[in-house]
Amino acid sequence: MIWYISGNRDEEAIENPNALIADRPRPREHLSFGFGIHRCLGNRLAELQLRILWEEILNRDLKIEVLGKPVYAYSNFLRSIKSLPVRLAA
Repeated sequence: MIWYISGNRDEEAIENPNALIADRPRPREHLSFGFGIHRCLGNRLAELQLRILWEEILNRDLKIEVLGKPVYAYSNFLRSIKSLPVRLAA
């Protein structure tokens, strides 16, 4: 069985793996899109969509305010957020 949740939590490979560090060294060395011949075909599209999203947020000087605690999806394979209430303000 593959435990996806542990894929990017190896302390020998990633320093402080449980913390969100936006300017982490070697940011592309993660397993979120698979690896090698099993790499996700849509990974470049997903990265482009995220880049455009953040460029637009930063260009518009939008503020993102978290209004509540995240609700996590129940899964033995993925650690994902099911919902997170936020407010966007200019």
